[in-house]
Amino acid sequence: EEEYVRRVESYWRQVNESDCFDIEGIRAPPCMEMNGLITFNCLSFGYPDRPLVNRYARLGLHRYNMKEGTNFELDCLIKFNKLCIGASSYWITLAARDTVARSPMQIFQVQVDEKRARLLDLMCSIARVKGETTTTAPFSSHNDCVVDGRLPDWPVDAFDGSQRFYLAEGSELLYTHWIHLYLELAVCKTHMSTSDKDLSKLKIVKVAIESTEEEPLKAKNSILYIAFKGLATGGIGEHVERKAIIKSGIGEHTGFLYLKGNLCRGEEDLTPMSVVERCIQYRDRLLNV
Repeated sequence: EEEYVRRVESYWRQVNESDCFDIEGIRAPPCMEMNGLITFNCLSFGYPDRPLVNRYARLGLHRYNMKEGTNFELDCLIKFNKLCIGASSYWITLAARDTVARSPMQIFQVQVDEKRARLLDLMCSIARVKGETTTTAPFSSHNDCVVDGRLPDWPVDAFDGSQRFYLAEGSELLYTHWIHLYLELAVCKTHMSTSDKDLSKLKIVKVAIESTEEEPLKAKNSILYIAFKGLATGGIGEHVERKAIIKSGIGEHTGFLYLKGNLCRGEEDLTPMSVVERCIQYRDRLLNV
């Protein structure tokens, strides 16, 4: 028993020395395989949680871009490690390019920690170029979380031009990819079987941003009230206008990015299909036969 404990401690010491990213060659002791980290090669083999891991990688790049003022976009996933539990942590290695500066491709490391298994409640604690070091906060990140507590109810005046909200419309939605990313994550976490094809159908109708900061679109802390279409449940309902509430924040001391959100449910989320939409749906069905 003492030998087993020693080997377990040795395993986690080696894993922690790599910040849980580069663990090839580190073998877990027998009977511990399901309790250690599982590695997935994204370049050679199929891997689970494909839509989710892709968006976690993009979330890490979003956090890095916010901090550094860069414009890195995901080129490809290389590998990731995760725990074999419901709410897991993901240690992702990826390649990305700055599409504005046109600099050479960089290898990034991103860590995302889930707090719940089937709800958007997470933090992105590492987003860095591989080789850079991350300063560890001298206190618990729980003291730094800015999205704790329950989500607010949907406000009745979200889209009524109230001074409480900033309405993002038109071209602004084209250049705020992070809003769509947050929505995709909320959908992914609520409907775990969602595919990339399903997510590509999501269309944001309106967004109301609640924030005390002067520039809501660049706010470190905000609440998004999103009306959207394109989410089918049980194979139907793409025409339905649905709602999502997403709370985001940057930790003042750690710089961690926190997200918490969910899809609203109930009859108040539903908008009947118009005659035009019914005709379009019927046409699309005929074309796909």
